Amino acid sequence: MGVTAHDILRQRTRALTPHPVNGKREYVLCWLMQALRAKENPAIDVAILLGNELKLPVVVIHALENRYPYASHRLHKFILEASLDLQAGLEERGLRFVRWVRRAGDGEVDTVAKLARRAAAVVVDDVPTFVTRSYADDLAQRLSAAVWGVDACCAVPMNAFPDHLATTKQFRAAHTPLREVHLETDLEQTPTVHPFAGELDLSPEDATDLTIDQLDALIEKCGVDMSVRAMANYGGGRSVALERLAYCVREVVPRYKWTRNNPSLEDDSTHLSPYMHFGVLSPREVALAVSQAEEAGDVHPAARYKFFDELLTWREYFHHGCRHIPDFTHWAGLPDWARKSLLDHAGDARERIYDLEALIHGETEDQTWNAAQKAFVLDGWMNNNLRMYWVKQLIRWRPDPREAFAIACYLNDRFSYDGRDASTYGNIRWGFGDAKKGYREINVYGWVPGRSDSALRKRQGVAEWLREQAGREVPRVKVPQDLAEVDRRYL
Repeated sequence: MGVTAHDILRQRTRALTPHPVNGKREYVLCWLMQALRAKENPAIDVAILLGNELKLPVVVIHALENRYPYASHRLHKFILEASLDLQAGLEERGLRFVRWVRRAGDGEVDTVAKLARRAAAVVVDDVPTFVTRSYADDLAQRLSAAVWGVDACCAVPMNAFPDHLATTKQFRAAHTPLREVHLETDLEQTPTVHPFAGELDLSPEDATDLTIDQLDALIEKCGVDMSVRAMANYGGGRSVALERLAYCVREVVPRYKWTRNNPSLEDDSTHLSPYMHFGVLSPREVALAVSQAEEAGDVHPAARYKFFDELLTWREYFHHGCRHIPDFTHWAGLPDWARKSLLDHAGDARERIYDLEALIHGETEDQTWNAAQKAFVLDGWMNNNLRMYWVKQLIRWRPDPREAFAIACYLNDRFSYDGRDASTYGNIRWGFGDAKKGYREINVYGWVPGRSDSALRKRQGVAEWLREQAGREVPRVKVPQDLAEVDRRYL
């Protein structure tokens, strides 16, 4: 007998507490933080599977507070747009859904803990980074009840690799043979219990029923950073994401191998990473869409291979590293040799030192860097080839490499829709030496390689595009008064 959907769902699940399931309670609670989709969602399917076994309904909560780091109009609106489609999709599946948006009072974990008092178990999406991980751990510490974390962010579950695989070569070799069964197995479960119809332990003002035209007014009341505005080019709903996926499979992926490093092209990349970060799309459905296009002859195998290497090798390798490497998102988690080399050269003379305000607004003497940073602030996303140049320059513009690392993470996390993610932290780590040593020791960087923009500028249309992008006006956004506000989160 082959591997079943139940087998895979169990493999995706890990117990966050030692407590057993209590089948005498009223429902199974599923708390979604970053897997904001109603279908292709193993966290929901595990909750349904458990509920069916216990003959209990599933209650799904999406909670959004205003105290997460970098809470802004941009992030709140994307998340709430995703939440609206999530609600519609869950109701179609016959599940009870409740949304909670904090304006004052209890925090997100407090609210979920209140609902958990009547739950047989709590199922949460298991993400290895940022507040999703810390919130799940916080809930588990508070409850004397079963709390299960379910990996809904990787195509091949992180639990498949209990030991750290230190290189992409090792990871690729271990990951590739497992892909077929995980990509081909449909995990969807069907509830066999009627939706929960009872009252929940939330006051009417806590549970938020929304329509799309009410979002801006609600966000205004949430006390988030309104200076970082949502961008029209990234709508957060699943319907938008699926349209984008279909367009990418048709127009972008067939040329992806040859266009992804040229930011001047309209379809330089798929721009799917925001939807992957917030779990609006699953990696399985993205990979299946591309595989089906290849089978139909619409995507060349070489293009599919390159796209899969980014989607399934590099993205999942960074999630794997974030699971296993202590302090993956902090300066202390960088390789010892890189930290030592950068600190040994901290006293080297720098041509320029830029303060945080100049860096935020892209006001340096480097046109390429300004164009890149303005992509973050004005568009909410940056081409990956630009990111590789962008991150390296911060090392030479701050007197202490630890500050440079913290600022790189801060700019990424505050402005980019796909910030706060294992993949984008992986890119920043690469810039600070989580890769091969350089061929020689150089000023400022030591043995960490630098990077120039000469190859980038030679690409067709790039020089003109950089000049245009760097010339864009950036509205003033709030700037931390004390750099320690930035440092303490990443050091």
